Amino acid sequence: MENTQIRLTGPKDVFLEFWLFGTLYLSAVFTVTLLFQYINYFFEDLANPYSFSQSTVRWTVAILIAILPTHIFVLRLREKDYVAIPEKREARLRKWLTYLTLFIASITCVVDFATLVFYFLDGEISVRFILKVFAVALVAGGVLWYYLAELKRTTPETPKNAKLARIIALVAVIAVIVGAFFISGSPFAARDQKIDTQRENDLQGIQSQIIYHWQKKGNLPASLNELADSIYGYKAPTDPETGVPYEYKTTGNLSFELCATFSAEISKDNGDGRYPMKDDNYNWQHGIGRTCFERTIDPALYSPSNNPKTAPVFQ
Repeated sequence: MENTQIRLTGPKDVFLEFWLFGTLYLSAVFTVTLLFQYINYFFEDLANPYSFSQSTVRWTVAILIAILPTHIFVLRLREKDYVAIPEKREARLRKWLTYLTLFIASITCVVDFATLVFYFLDGEISVRFILKVFAVALVAGGVLWYYLAELKRTTPETPKNAKLARIIALVAVIAVIVGAFFISGSPFAARDQKIDTQRENDLQGIQSQIIYHWQKKGNLPASLNELADSIYGYKAPTDPETGVPYEYKTTGNLSFELCATFSAEISKDNGDGRYPMKDDNYNWQHGIGRTCFERTIDPALYSPSNNPKTAPVFQ
């Protein structure tokens, strides 16, 4: 009896069971996270416009792609073990993990429903909220249904309906992952966005130095070369991709124009969770191609009499 128990719950079995259920929990959590990002993308909330994040979508997709194949691989290994040694399906460790999974899924469904009722009574129901409640219920309810059916199984072979449920769930998750590339952008688009973010940062820095130059000398620089400062070690940056200097010209005694050629249209969060400012004075929104930003210095706001000792940074 003791030898049988050791055989049923050996180190390999413990590892595989924990890995199987652990990757199940992670897959469920990150699938819900990805569904939430879909909802945030297609149903914007004016009260919370920053809820969608391309970086969150990319991280979630990366984690799912990493753990989902291992879950499927270990699941197939365990199914072969159950067929070869049917008693393994009745091992104590597997029973504990199965009931733990049922408990977590049940609690999630109850809390999900309670949340829906509360917000309904509180008068704060929206399409976006209902869809998120449905997403949680769909994933948690699916796990609950599947493992309840697993407890009723009496044969080591996987029934056809269980195989069908697995295929449907797998296809659905793969579809969600593939669809994420359309809302997060391709890897090439992500690279273009990062380069454009550097261009925006460069232009912001140049703008700060131009204002500082005007505060100190009372006039706008004739070219970006006049911003060079050997003491501070500043030199106007160039385009990070082409190395071409950014375009600059004065349009008046207090106004100037900065131009750059961008590779991608600015995203909802610049691809890194950093959202563009809405104030026109800090507006760096752009499309694809050459874009110019017109700026006018307000003498009252940037009075030379209030000069800082070092060059200010305006974001």
